[in-house]
Amino acid sequence: MTDDIFHDWKKSRFIIADFALLDQPEIVVVLTDIGFWSDHVNELVDWCKVYGGEVKGMTVSFDSHEQLMLFSLRWA
Repeated sequence: MTDDIFHDWKKSRFIIADFALLDQPEIVVVLTDIGFWSDHVNELVDWCKVYGGEVKGMTVSFDSHEQLMLFSLRWA
């Protein structure tokens, strides 16, 4: 038997990427609940236009921790 390395991800709408793994100063969130995000993609794009953030496929990138906090509070 193999362990499911995505087990925890499957229980979340999104995962915040480990900052140490990124070579860019941006903050990246991975959108893990495909069903939820496909139902709310337009709302997410509109939210990002107001509060900051850039949707790139199944990720959203932010320039500041304040934007990340707003995202987390809104979408958790």
